[in-house]
Amino acid sequence: MVASVGLKRRVLRDDVVEHIVDSILNGYLKPGDKIIETRISRELQVSQGAVREAIRDLTARGFVETEPYKGSRVKILSSGELYEYYAVRSELEPLALGWGFELNRIDVDKLADAAERMFSGVEEKDMTVVGQADLDFHRTIMECSGNGSLVRSWEVLANDYWMFSLAKEHFEKGMDLSVHAREHLKIVEAINIGDLELMKELLKDHFSL
Repeated sequence: MVASVGLKRRVLRDDVVEHIVDSILNGYLKPGDKIIETRISRELQVSQGAVREAIRDLTARGFVETEPYKGSRVKILSSGELYEYYAVRSELEPLALGWGFELNRIDVDKLADAAERMFSGVEEKDMTVVGQADLDFHRTIMECSGNGSLVRSWEVLANDYWMFSLAKEHFEKGMDLSVHAREHLKIVEAINIGDLELMKELLKDHFSL
């Protein structure tokens, strides 16, 4: 795990969450690795209670899997779960985009900025930048719907885990993520010309495996 310089005892659960997430995204904790509460508690100089709360948060976000009597471990990516994940997003996001278009709420500048940041991350081979820009792009699409229930449905899909983990996996395999980034720009272009059907089609195709 990441060597820790120690955190003050008043550290909040969010600090522990950030530490564990960073360890996962930077490869210090790999899929299937156990999350050992006592070790993290010792490294960060916090109570096991704070670590336990962080693990609960990360389980809800999809970073961690917890089984009775077996403890917690970093979630293992499965092709079946990935297919289900994309299937749900391919329905939710075009719906949000359609509602946003009707309400004239689509923030094109924000989407274009996220797409450009994604290209920058690809050029710099920075998985964190790519993952964050990808997450920002799609969250902007959801928020343009103006529907809080729809956004919350999207949020529970553990998007940060999937997007960051897949970006990391693709970088490690030497895949050209500029193609992925270009798909986002095409969606922005469709929005700029006001072609709703093309927007939805491009967004659905974006999730094809």
